[in-house]
Amino acid sequence: MCLYDHFYDEDSKCPKCNAKIKTEWQTLQFECLLESWKKGDFVQYHKWELIPEKERKKLYGDVKLGPSSRRTNQYRSDAPLLLNGKVPVRTSCTKCKSSLEAYAKVVSGKFMGIIEIEADGEEKEFVIFRPETTAKSLREEFANRLSQRNG
Repeated sequence: MCLYDHFYDEDSKCPKCNAKIKTEWQTLQFECLLESWKKGDFVQYHKWELIPEKERKKLYGDVKLGPSSRRTNQYRSDAPLLLNGKVPVRTSCTKCKSSLEAYAKVVSGKFMGIIEIEADGEEKEFVIFRPETTAKSLREEFANRLSQRNG
């Protein structure tokens, strides 16, 4: 059994039968801590904390295999796992049973959606790319650097 991280894109469709993909797209690209990202989410792992024993007993009683930790709303780092790139992902179509390979597109550390979906295609390679440089992005970067220097 493998642990996967997951990306979910409610707009993704099977290229073979055009059915909406309702399952999450799996990847083994990162640390595989069962994290799940939706479109617009910051691509970083959440911190975990131990559940205090009193609270755990209140929630789960004497269940021997009840959870002992929980995910928090804080991230492990301010830096994303990937700034700009395409993460290989896979799932299957529940309608036509095709094996699907695709990319989870990440721009500026945020998950933007599933792209380049192929039915029964080859496994995709991890891709890092530089974002497009525009006049607006240069102005924003320059302003950001100035504010850090003066602040």
